Amino acid sequence: MSAIERFLDELDRTLIVRGRQRLRLVAECRDHLAQSSAVHGPEDAVRRFGAASELAAEFDTEVAVRRGLAATVTNAVAVVGVGWSTLAVVHGADPHASAQVVWAVVFFGAAQVSAAALALAALRALAMRHLQGAAADVAVLCRRNVAALGFALLTLFAAAAALPGQAPAWMVLTGPALALVAGIAVARTRSLTRKLDADRSPVVRAPLVDVAVLMRASAGVRSAWVARPATVLMPALTIAVASAFAWDQLDQGTLTSSWTAAGLEAALTLTGFVLLGPALGLWSGLRVRR
Repeated sequence: MSAIERFLDELDRTLIVRGRQRLRLVAECRDHLAQSSAVHGPEDAVRRFGAASELAAEFDTEVAVRRGLAATVTNAVAVVGVGWSTLAVVHGADPHASAQVVWAVVFFGAAQVSAAALALAALRALAMRHLQGAAADVAVLCRRNVAALGFALLTLFAAAAALPGQAPAWMVLTGPALALVAGIAVARTRSLTRKLDADRSPVVRAPLVDVAVLMRASAGVRSAWVARPATVLMPALTIAVASAFAWDQLDQGTLTSSWTAAGLEAALTLTGFVLLGPALGLWSGLRVRR
């Protein structure tokens, strides 16, 4: 077996990606090595090409990043579709039906978590288009997509449980059908990422850092925005409290009801941040991995 064949055999055994992408990479490497071998000889051509394991790792990571970005787009469409199905359930509800408080809290809480997780996923995906992504970045992106999709479905379930009525079946089922497609795309990406990311310790990817990347801020500015919990939590609490208070006021609420709504919103935001923050890459009680 020649040096080139040994290299290609090792590359084929090391690659995690399967299918056409795997065949394409091996074929391209064979062509490049053949051209280089004609000039430098087989041994020198392989030496110039680099280690097969490093090439395989780079290619697998590149594919994982591409899949993660594509899955985020699919997931965003699915979340919007589930929201549309939820609105269909609400509009088709019995006019005399009244939702229980528990279901109402689940509905509004799940809807907000889904929207926040989707926004975080979109922000991370946009930032990854400007940075060299790693398996850990794709893992965070997958978790945010899963949270956005899962809580969107929980919102739909809460609406259906709280407001009995009659809505067109095709409108109600459109969202879950899109969610199934998005779930498969995210699961496929996550499966590849788990094989690449041997160290699965908690990872922090601060939203403000992503914003800085999108604003083309200098590396010095980005490094100054350390991913501390308060950096994300305080603005989120401020926006949540102000929005809840303003919404209740616009709904002809009293000062007492508005402050009650603001307090409930603050409690939901803090609870969500504490429980879901590590999974969404907002904070970590252990260590931050770069």
